Amino acid sequence: MTKIAAIIVLFNPKFEHVYSLVASLSTSCDCIILVDNSENRESKNQKEKYNCLDKVTYLSLEENKGIALAQNYGFIKAIELGANYFFTFDQDSTIDYSYVNDMLKAMNDAQSYSSRIAILGPTIVNERNGKAYNREIKKGRLICDGLIDVESVISSGALITLEALIYLGMNKSSWFIDLIDIEWCYRARHEGWYVLSTTEVKMMHNIGLNDINILGLKTFTLCSPFRLYFVYRNWLLAMREPSFPLRYKIKRMFVMPMRFLVYAFSDNRLLRIKYMIEGIRDGFIGRSGPYKRK
Repeated sequence: MTKIAAIIVLFNPKFEHVYSLVASLSTSCDCIILVDNSENRESKNQKEKYNCLDKVTYLSLEENKGIALAQNYGFIKAIELGANYFFTFDQDSTIDYSYVNDMLKAMNDAQSYSSRIAILGPTIVNERNGKAYNREIKKGRLICDGLIDVESVISSGALITLEALIYLGMNKSSWFIDLIDIEWCYRARHEGWYVLSTTEVKMMHNIGLNDINILGLKTFTLCSPFRLYFVYRNWLLAMREPSFPLRYKIKRMFVMPMRFLVYAFSDNRLLRIKYMIEGIRDGFIGRSGPYKRK
């Protein structure tokens, strides 16, 4: 019997955004798990309002423990509730009411091709400019109508199977945030599982705070200065992982220094440089977990 769970990680959210997403999910999902990483009191005070929403279970972590661990808490609770398919969302994800059923249909098509489907992602559309984030799809391999064998998908909007979670394990929580979804996808591929995207289902989503275009040739996503600590630390931690392919590691050795220069000349440049240098230092010595310095 199919039982569907949706896991939404919160961090200082606006209630109306969460309400809208829950409303879109409640007609098709059996349970909705809200895992709250918020640190401010205002968000924590929303507990009763969240628990009144249809099919919702609210979990507060009392502090920001990272998206990786928050999703893991969501997976565990969903498994306790009997779920065998798991959607993961960010709090600002925007979906149609047919989204869950459309993704389940695509997953069913994929499972007729192979029983080892770890994760299926939609085509992500940048809400800021209406353009698809289709880089992985473009370099992927078509396996059947609308289904592309890709290297990785982002976690927002993705559909994961219970069999894959049992076999592969959950998120690497020590990485806290950044590369969490990519690491899991590469781990799956390394173990012989499929990571797929569907071109038949789209989801509006914002990655980062803004987009930076360099000479009309390359677009970078601009994240917060604090996030850059994890971007650079986890990049170096990934270099140690056997599941990450050599071509990824070589490419990143050229891309990350270039991005350093771009971020160093963006707004809040001194703060960005500080976090990037600290991330590089901790990455070199293999330090993981949450950010520990002030």
